[in-house]
Amino acid sequence: MNNLISGRRRVQERTAAERALNLFMLAVAIAVVAVLSYVLLATIRGNLAGRFTQAAVARNGFIEISIPARAVIVRDESVAITPISGVLHYAVGEGEMAAPGTVVAEIRDQSATGTPKQQPSESNDNANRSAVDSSLRERRERERISTIRVQMALKEEEAKAYEERKDTKNANKARSELSALRAREREAESSLARIQEESRAAAAEAASAKSESNAASARASAVLRASESALISRHMDGLESVYRPGNPDLLNADPGAPGAVSRDCAEGEQVSAGMAVFREVQNYQTNLVIFANYREGAAPRRAQRVRVRFPRLASEAVGATILETRKREDLGDNTWAIHVAMDRYAASLTNLRTERVDLVTDYVGGVVVPESALVRTGDSDAVYVLRSDRYTLKKVSVLGRNGSEAVVEGIREGDRVRVRL
Repeated sequence: MNNLISGRRRVQERTAAERALNLFMLAVAIAVVAVLSYVLLATIRGNLAGRFTQAAVARNGFIEISIPARAVIVRDESVAITPISGVLHYAVGEGEMAAPGTVVAEIRDQSATGTPKQQPSESNDNANRSAVDSSLRERRERERISTIRVQMALKEEEAKAYEERKDTKNANKARSELSALRAREREAESSLARIQEESRAAAAEAASAKSESNAASARASAVLRASESALISRHMDGLESVYRPGNPDLLNADPGAPGAVSRDCAEGEQVSAGMAVFREVQNYQTNLVIFANYREGAAPRRAQRVRVRFPRLASEAVGATILETRKREDLGDNTWAIHVAMDRYAASLTNLRTERVDLVTDYVGGVVVPESALVRTGDSDAVYVLRSDRYTLKKVSVLGRNGSEAVVEGIREGDRVRVRL
C-alpha cells in the first residue's frame, strides 16, 4: 500500500515538472520570436518607409524666383509712308537688314511698266550686303559678350554663396569656371574690335555705292529708302509711335487693349497715298512694359537687374535692366508697370506687340526641396525628415520659393524628405 502511494506521488511530481518545463520553453520561444520580429522590423522599416511613402532627396543648389506677367513690347522703330498711290514693290525682304539709304520699296503708278530691279547695280548690291553682314556679325558678337557677362555675374554670385557656406570644393570649381568665362570675354572683345573695323570699311563702300541706286529706280514714281541701319518688316500695327522707349506715358499703357489693328503689306499690293508700307526697327534693342503682381510688401526697384523669359517662344531667360516703375492700383492690388530694357534684341518679338512672360527677380541658393514637402506648424514651416528609419517633423526656415521648389535652412543635403502627392 505504501509503495502504491509512493509511486503515485512520483508520477504526480514528474507531471508537474514537465508542465513547468513546457511553460518555460513556451516563454523562451515567445521571447525569441519577439526579439527576432523586432530586429527584422527595425531592419526593413526604412525600406518600407521609403517604398510606401512618396519622398524626395534634399540637394544643394539654386532656384529661380519668378513672377508670371504680361508684357507690351516697346521698340525704337518708325514706319515709311508712301507719298503717292500705286503698286507696291519690295527690294528688301521681310526680316532682312538694310543699310542706311538702301532702297527698300518702290511705288509705281498704274501706267508704269516693267519690273523694278531689286538693287540698282551689282556693286551696290554687294556693298549693301557686305554692310548688312558686318552689322549682323557685330550685333551677334555684342550679344555673345552680353551673354558671357551675364553668365559671369551669375557664376560670381554662385561662388560667393558657396564661399559663405564654406563649401571649398564647389567654390573652387565656380571660380575656375569664372576664370574660363573671363578668358572667353577677352576673346570676344578682340573679335568685336576686328568686326567693327570691317563694319566701318563696309559702311564706306556702301556709301560710295549709294549714288548708283538713283538711275536704277528712275522708273519708279516713288522710292522709299531705309533712313538708317534697320531691320525691315512689312508688319505694322499703328502703335509704332506710341510704344517707343522715350514715350513718357508708357507706364500708363493698358496691357489688355494695345490699340490699333495690325496689318501686313504684300508685294504687288495696290496702296494709297499716306499708307505705311514698311517698318524700320532701329538700334536692335527690345524694351518691355511688364505688368506684374508682386507679393505684399515687395516692389521692383529702378536699375535692378532682372531676367525675362518668354515661355511660349523660348526656355532661355534674357537679362534686362529696370528703367522705371509705377504702381498700377487700377489694375489690382500690388500690380506694377515696369519698363525694362533687354540686354539684346529679341528677333522673335519683331512682329508681336504683347506676350506672356516670366519676370525672374532673384536666384536663391541653399538646400532645395520640393514645395510639396513643406508643412505648416503654427507660425513655422517644417518638413518630415527620415531619421532612424522613421519620418520626424523638423522645423525649417524658408529662404525662397517659386511654386515648385523651395530653399530651406534646418536640414542637410542628402536628407530624405516626405512629400505630398
